[in-house]
Amino acid sequence: MADTLLCLDIHKDAVAAVLIDRSAKKNLVIGCGAVEIAEQNFGAAIDRIKEQTGFVAGDSVVTFGAELFSFRNLTLPFTDRKKIEQVLPFELEDRLPIEMRSMIVDFAVVRGEPAGADLLAALVNRQYLADKLAVLGARGINPDAVDISGLATGIRITDEGGPERFVVLDVGAGWATVFIFINRKIALIRSLPVPAGLREQDGQAEKFLLGVKQTLLASRLVDISKPDFPLYLLGVPWPDPAVVTQALSGVEIRKFELYPRRFVKFHDDVRSRYQPEVMERVLAAAGTSELKGRSFNFRKDDFRKRRTTQEYRRLLVKIAVPLSVTFLVVVGYLTYDYQKLLAQQEQLRSQINEVFRETVPDVATIVNPIQQLQAINNQIKATYKPGGKDRSGFTVIDLLAELSSRIPATYRVKVARLVADADTVRLKAITGDFNTVDNIQKELGKSPYFTEVVISSANQSTKGDEVNFELKLDLTKK
Repeated sequence: MADTLLCLDIHKDAVAAVLIDRSAKKNLVIGCGAVEIAEQNFGAAIDRIKEQTGFVAGDSVVTFGAELFSFRNLTLPFTDRKKIEQVLPFELEDRLPIEMRSMIVDFAVVRGEPAGADLLAALVNRQYLADKLAVLGARGINPDAVDISGLATGIRITDEGGPERFVVLDVGAGWATVFIFINRKIALIRSLPVPAGLREQDGQAEKFLLGVKQTLLASRLVDISKPDFPLYLLGVPWPDPAVVTQALSGVEIRKFELYPRRFVKFHDDVRSRYQPEVMERVLAAAGTSELKGRSFNFRKDDFRKRRTTQEYRRLLVKIAVPLSVTFLVVVGYLTYDYQKLLAQQEQLRSQINEVFRETVPDVATIVNPIQQLQAINNQIKATYKPGGKDRSGFTVIDLLAELSSRIPATYRVKVARLVADADTVRLKAITGDFNTVDNIQKELGKSPYFTEVVISSANQSTKGDEVNFELKLDLTKK
């Protein structure tokens, strides 16, 4: 069976695709297609694309048009990707007119230094992405990656010795995307509408190019008054590129084409159907594995790729023998080590009893430590209620449980003191940095238990490796 890859490019108004045979050293394009669509017949458009390309089964990558995304540039005071993943949703929440939980976000690092990182964040509607992936999945297309249309072309320009600083203007029938690359890294993405009659002599071209120029000016990343960067003009061709040069203060216009390259071959009956102005950005996405870390991938979190039943069957055939051997080894180990496991079980039981005695030393007889602790907890719940029946009504256990659930386990926090009275809770603790203090305040502020969460104090330790802070939490009245 041939090793095929389907590259699919999805926009509001059209879908384009190329099918590549990767069996040989050079990529061989064995199918291509393009379909204009309306939102209500997306499934029919994918069916048509499968017919045009001849795709039956195999790997796939998908790019969505930039007009379907929101983009934000921001700076964070650290460079660790895990920390960025944790903090980014909170940083973006105040910058968006909609709730973050309805969006899925990924980011690219524009500039990373020990003092911090400049980021380009891209967001897409979670439900929109889920709906489109469901339609694709129902037709046997399970993409390995979901990226932004046109970005792969810009990255390929950098890989082939392109300039340090350049702009890509990718123009479609009803949309256009501006990409700005600084130090050969993507620094800004903006989507612009394309008016009808853009290439006709009715003034629409000048109006559109004014929008492009304003975008470049607003970015403050390039000097449009004395352009020292080239602009790669991609997509539907202009009758006279000189119009673009004149409108953009004399910027140099360049082309970038993949289909004439030696490393890309076409099946005889495909070359005549290949439309470079529509399919070049699709072909550029074929090397998604080479773009890892320099682009985006929205197949993450809830949208992480899951193997289909057919893929699992093929995988199971490949691993059947080693799996059987592993199973026999495990059975042998369990049989041989049964007595040792019994001894460990007894040791764990002894440790549980020891923890019980340390927790409640007044209880002399241990029968069922778990049930006994539950009974003790119930007594505490019934006894300790800050403020009494007429005030907040939350028990100490309620408050401890709420605090524990609201402060993520990944935060390094050591609670030094907790005091609860009729109206407030005061929490004094130690953590690693001020960002964690702010994040804890935000998380606790979402709790229905508290009407207001205020940072009373936050001071760095004399050694500079810890932050001592105190929170004042006003209790909600039941």
